[in-house]
Amino acid sequence: MKPIERGQAWWTAVRGQAPRWLETWKARQLLVAGAVWLAVTLIFSIALYAQRVQVRVGDLAPRNVYAPFGVVDWAATARARAAAARAVPDVYTTDPRVLTQVDQQAADDFSLIGAMAADSAVPLAEREAALARLIPIGIPPAVWGQVLSQPPAGLKRLQQDTLVVLASVMGNGNGVRNTPLGRDEAQAFASQLAGQEETDPGLRAFLAALSRQLVRPNMFLNRQVTRERRERAAAAVPVVKILKGEQVLVQGQRVTPADIAVLKELGLLDQGFDPAPFLGSAMLAGVLTAILGGYFWFFRRNVLQTRGLTIITGIITVLALIGSQTLSSVPALSDLVVPAAAIMVAELVDTGLGLVLAGVLALSIAVLTGAEANVALVSFVGGVAGVIGISRIAHRNDIILTGLVVGLVNLVTLAGLYIMEGAVLAQLEVWQELVWGLVDGVLAAVVAMGSIPFLEAPFGIITSIKLIELSNPNQPLLRHLLVEAPGTYHHSMVVGNLAEAATEAVGGNSLLARVGAYYHDIGKSKRPYFFVDNQFGAENPHDKLSPSLSALIIASHVRDGVELAKKHHLPDAIVDFIRQHHGTTLIKYFYEKARQLDTGEGVVEDDFRYEGPRPQSKETAIVMLADASEATARTLKHPTAQNIEQVVRRIIKDRLEDGQLDDSNLTLKELDIIARTFTRVLTGVFHQRIEYPEPVLKEMERSQGRGGVGGKPPRMVRRLGGRGPTGG
Repeated sequence: MKPIERGQAWWTAVRGQAPRWLETWKARQLLVAGAVWLAVTLIFSIALYAQRVQVRVGDLAPRNVYAPFGVVDWAATARARAAAARAVPDVYTTDPRVLTQVDQQAADDFSLIGAMAADSAVPLAEREAALARLIPIGIPPAVWGQVLSQPPAGLKRLQQDTLVVLASVMGNGNGVRNTPLGRDEAQAFASQLAGQEETDPGLRAFLAALSRQLVRPNMFLNRQVTRERRERAAAAVPVVKILKGEQVLVQGQRVTPADIAVLKELGLLDQGFDPAPFLGSAMLAGVLTAILGGYFWFFRRNVLQTRGLTIITGIITVLALIGSQTLSSVPALSDLVVPAAAIMVAELVDTGLGLVLAGVLALSIAVLTGAEANVALVSFVGGVAGVIGISRIAHRNDIILTGLVVGLVNLVTLAGLYIMEGAVLAQLEVWQELVWGLVDGVLAAVVAMGSIPFLEAPFGIITSIKLIELSNPNQPLLRHLLVEAPGTYHHSMVVGNLAEAATEAVGGNSLLARVGAYYHDIGKSKRPYFFVDNQFGAENPHDKLSPSLSALIIASHVRDGVELAKKHHLPDAIVDFIRQHHGTTLIKYFYEKARQLDTGEGVVEDDFRYEGPRPQSKETAIVMLADASEATARTLKHPTAQNIEQVVRRIIKDRLEDGQLDDSNLTLKELDIIARTFTRVLTGVFHQRIEYPEPVLKEMERSQGRGGVGGKPPRMVRRLGGRGPTGG
């Protein structure tokens, strides 16, 4: 047994052992939704927890750690802004009143000195002691004696020198800051200036000491202005960013407090069990599951009632998330997963769901892998292109064409994004990514088509790819039908064309209808000569059989076809065409013949009906109508459009009145469309041949005799259309 067959058998066994409460489709779908939610939650959680690293300050980094997404390093930003603020010097404001007060104090001191110098009645020693007490500048009495001995002009000069020193230290753009260092520097500067103003050592010492004593702070810290300037400087520093993919830990290097801060910012620091990633993953998984479930419930509830389709959707979703996580380390393949998954869902389940899933997966993968919005956009657009392409597939080459379409859409989208960002398309890196976008599109189609068979067989689903494969004339059953029953083979091909055109006209699955029509009569290959398609004028074996036996043989081609189909492992969807293409219709010819030959025992109508069931879908019903219409139209002596339309509408009316279309969901409007389509196609198939006049035929014979088969037809024939004597 093949692996796919074993999988199908296992799934059948599992379904047979399911609890009774799971027989309701709502319970089954809730179970599937819960399983998908849990799986997606675990995928998100495992991915988040696996990224974390358990380290402390001073540890050696156990591995290289890269930022899974871009983030602002607030700790580094704070350090940079603090440094910028510290670089702004304190702002001091000068108080001009202080210098005025100091000058006044100097004037008062010199007035006192002048008064003492003029009072010669008081002994010099007493005057020296008094000045040392009243003006405590720390100079010896001898220096005070030298000052007191100065004439008024000398004292006036000393006063002017003092004012010059004070103005130089506290004015003229300078000032004394209200700090110990500022005062010390000012006093030293005053001493230096005093030495420049006075050459006499004693007077120089007096001038320096007095200036030092008079100097006081006249510049005071402006805290408000300083704070505002530092705030502006800090605000001007841009935030420090850690880019996606930037290395934040180097294996073997010591972990610093800054590293710990970065790991916390990225959520990569393992600090013991943290429920936040799991809770966040559960919430996000719930939203994604609800979106898919909501689409099913409101737009495709029939899919919910079909076994297996939601399971397939869940499997593809989970595998896509796992695949994206696995391929996240290979950026070149980042545009592969979403289109592949969307194509698979569109082909196996529903086209609209494929579009929804493309969006859901693009957002999910962006969150899961930390991808940028551009990556999510390219994945989504590629997925949509894949769904649109696969929805129109009719031939095997369309698979590669779909991949090329996805690749081109990826390429154009990437190019547009690069142009918007101002990138130069001529750069090698840009071209590499554009080429990989094209390659990813083709790979997505290849991966999807290669994966679909592993899901369609176990769940009994038939896809366009499988239908294209079954439509190949080299299929064993079709080759067998061609050899054993060539008339039936030709009939089936015509019915396939009829069914395809009509099904497409009413919005059904035209490819399924065509392929189903190819196989609907394969049972006739077992006893081909009992069917008029394959008798070719030979003796009819039914002439020697009773009507009831003939009816049994005719009806048996359905059972024989089902057996052949199962033997060759045809999908159930194709077997339905074999089983339902006659429904429970009456084998009217032999039924009427039996009634004519009835000897009084009575003829039971049910004995002359097919076993059925009646067609359960639009496609099988259309094949039933196409089968009968083609067979009847072939018997017309004059297959004009009017005659063909009468035949087609009569057959549709008979099947409708017989209840054969009750389960097909075909509307009266659609039946009218089918009738008009059948008429158009059959008129083209059975168009009347041109009957040329006798002179024309003789001229043609002479022309063939002269030019052989390769000669040109006579001018008269060319005027009639140039088709030759067969007309076709």
